[in-house]
Amino acid sequence: MSTSGRGWYLLLQVGVPSAFYDEDAARHIRVVGEGLGTAHAITIRQIDLEDKSFSRGHYLFRFPRYKRDHALASRLAEAFVYGMSLVHGPMVEIHHDSLVVRVPDTMVRSAGSIRVDALIELERSRCPEDRSLTFPSTALGTISSTSSDRHEAAWRIAALTLENNRLFDATRFLKRSLDNFYVYPGEIRKVLSVEGAVPRTSSHQSNSEDALQNAFKAIEAVIGDPPKDDRRFFEKLRGIGIDPLEEVGFDRKVTISALIRRMNEARDKCSAHGSTPPRLIRHAELLEFQACAEVVVLAALEKAGGTEFFA
Repeated sequence: MSTSGRGWYLLLQVGVPSAFYDEDAARHIRVVGEGLGTAHAITIRQIDLEDKSFSRGHYLFRFPRYKRDHALASRLAEAFVYGMSLVHGPMVEIHHDSLVVRVPDTMVRSAGSIRVDALIELERSRCPEDRSLTFPSTALGTISSTSSDRHEAAWRIAALTLENNRLFDATRFLKRSLDNFYVYPGEIRKVLSVEGAVPRTSSHQSNSEDALQNAFKAIEAVIGDPPKDDRRFFEKLRGIGIDPLEEVGFDRKVTISALIRRMNEARDKCSAHGSTPPRLIRHAELLEFQACAEVVVLAALEKAGGTEFFA
């Protein structure tokens, strides 16, 4: 490949864990790099994106032989963001054209940083079919980050789901569910204490219905449509390392297989049929259903990866 065609991809919206919180960025990049390198021969490094008022660490990665593959780069970025949603909760909304922008090797070869204005000008100068971003000035700059253990778990998930459509879809559906309804850990007890709380507006009702639909779709992506026969259903759960008779729940314990059955019934009654007046789903109930979906998806990922994400 000619030098002019050699490129990297800059991940947008989620940045490297900050040294401000006593994170060792060099160690973190080494850990992530070993995982991606072993699984997919992907090289990753940190580079700072600088403006007049800030300098923030971003992930920069490339494929073997500096291969240009925007679709694969976008898939990896999405897989990471979906993984972050699972292990941390919603961090970003994917509202720009792309989660990545291509950066030529000549711009980063010996540099530790990139000027924001230079990258914006580069993107604007490209032919329309080569651009990643319609409005680069609004897409570049703001990023979120959290502790390195969450980032590293999300990158391990991305390494697993990059080429596994079933698990990729499971994390995608789960993120969509959490985007529509999410309770911060410190608020869980408060939500559970108001047993009968339901959406107060039609807009919130739609969000709850979408959250339920996508939480159940996440489970379906892993085990398929739950068989009506318990024997076959239990086999599917055991296949991903889940005991179907294990009791789960925040307050009222039920078996996970029974909770999935309840979730299936609630999905049908609350959101599956537009011609039928839906039953309002309770916030506490939806919280339990999402937690159930998280358990199923995480179990499938750990089964595929052969290791626990949080030992």
